[in-house]
Amino acid sequence: MTEQDILEALEEWQNLSVDPENRYAYEMRLKWLLDQLSNIRGSREEGLKEGLKRGLEQGRAEGLKEGMKHKEREMIRKMVEKGMSIADIAHMLDLTEEEVQRIWES
Repeated sequence: MTEQDILEALEEWQNLSVDPENRYAYEMRLKWLLDQLSNIRGSREEGLKEGLKRGLEQGRAEGLKEGMKHKEREMIRKMVEKGMSIADIAHMLDLTEEEVQRIWES
């Protein structure tokens, strides 16, 4: 059941006459519907929290990766400015000369 279905059922039950014969059935159904509504809302909240957690974890991982790339570019830039050759930089950073050249040019 969806939240809207439950809310509509609650409204329908409230609109029914509540004579003594139907009162117990009404109260049991009302309790069940309210429990279902609570479960749906709780599940929604759990889902939102989980989604935020995963989003933060993914954001941190991407940020770390981007930060490392930035630091690598800065290191290569400083090494080139100090007069080091692309071959020496590649050797020191365990990269190919092509990778170092590509990073340097970007």
